[in-house]
Amino acid sequence: MTLHLTKDSTHPARVVAVSPNTRQLLIPFFAVLSSLLLMAALLLLAGKVEAESPAPNKYVAERIALMSSQKKALQDLTAMTRDYIAFDRSGARAARRSLIRSTRRIPRHFRRDVTDLSSHARGGIWTNWADFKRHADDAEKAARALNTRSASGLRRSLPRLISACHNCHQIYRNTPREFTTH
Repeated sequence: MTLHLTKDSTHPARVVAVSPNTRQLLIPFFAVLSSLLLMAALLLLAGKVEAESPAPNKYVAERIALMSSQKKALQDLTAMTRDYIAFDRSGARAARRSLIRSTRRIPRHFRRDVTDLSSHARGGIWTNWADFKRHADDAEKAARALNTRSASGLRRSLPRLISACHNCHQIYRNTPREFTTH
C-alpha cells in the first residue's frame, strides 16, 4: 500500500492510502481520457482546416455537380440490375433521360481549361480535345442505348455505358474510382 498526501475542502491535508489495484485502474483511465481529449482536439482542428479550404472554382463546381448527377443515376440503375432495389421502369427511364442530358453537356462543362484542388480533371482534356469529345460522345450514345424496358434489358445495356465512363476516366481523370465521375 502506498501513502499519498491529498487535500480536500474539509481537511487541509491528510494522508490517503492507495492500493496497487486502484493505481493500476487509474493509469489506463487517464491514458484513455487523454487519448479521447487528443482525438477531440484533432477533430476540431480538422473541421477548422476543412472549413477554411477555398470553395471550388465556379466552373469546376458545375462539372462536379454534372458528374455527381451521373454518378447518382448510374448507382440507381446498377442497384436495379443487381436487385438491390426493385426494378422500376419509370425510375430507370428518368435515370436514362438524366444520363442522356448530362453526357451531352460534358463537352460544354469541360470547355474551359480551369482546375483547382477539388477537380480531378487531367490537363490532357484540353490538349487532346477531339479525343476527349469523342469519349463524351461515346458516353452519350451508350446512354441513349440503355434499355430501360426491363431489368434484363438494363443488365445487357448498362455495361456499355459504364465502360464508356471508365475509358474516359482512365485517360482524363486523376485518381479514377469506380463510378466517381468528376
